[in-house]
Amino acid sequence: MRSRLLMACVRRDQSLTELARELDQPLGKLHYHVRRLMACGLLTVERTEQRPGRPIRYYRAIAQSFLVSMADAAEPMGEKWNRELRQSMIRQFNRKNLSEMHELDAAGRYRVRLVDPDSRGQSVRSSFDFWKVLRLTNQQRCSLAAELGALISRYDGKGEGSDHRSFIVHAAFAPKMRNA
Repeated sequence: MRSRLLMACVRRDQSLTELARELDQPLGKLHYHVRRLMACGLLTVERTEQRPGRPIRYYRAIAQSFLVSMADAAEPMGEKWNRELRQSMIRQFNRKNLSEMHELDAAGRYRVRLVDPDSRGQSVRSSFDFWKVLRLTNQQRCSLAAELGALISRYDGKGEGSDHRSFIVHAAFAPKMRNA
C-alpha cells in the first residue's frame, strides 16, 4: 500500500481525496500511511490549499524513484500485487470457484485464461489473465517490452470520471527455468 501511495505521488502532488479515488482505499487508511511515509522522510506536503474548515494538503514524493533491498522487504511487491490481483478477480464474483482454463487456441498454441465455471467456460469479462511461454531473441524481447510499455502508457492516466475503475496491469519477462 505504501509503495503504491508513494509512487502515485511521484507523478504529481495529490490530496488524500485524489489518492483515495486513484488507489481505491478509504481516507482513514491513507491518512495513516501518509503520516508514516512523512515520518520516514519519503513524502512531503507540496502545497496547502486554504478553504473553510481544514485546509487541503497536497502530498508529493521526495524523489522520482526508490531503491528497496529485496532482503529488507517483508514480501516482494510482485507477490503482493499478484495476491491482490487474484483476490480482486475472486471478489468480482463474490465466490471462490473461478478456475484456470488450460487449452489450445485455434492455431494450436497453449493458453491459460481465467474463467467462471458456472458460465460454461466463458472468460471473466472485466478481468484478463494471460500466460504464455515465448521463444525470443534478446532483440525480440526488448522490442516486445518496448511495445507493451508503450501500449500500457497510452492508457495510463486516461481513466478520469465516475465510470472509470482502477485495474492492476502486469507484464513481465524472465528466462524460463529449463526443468520447470
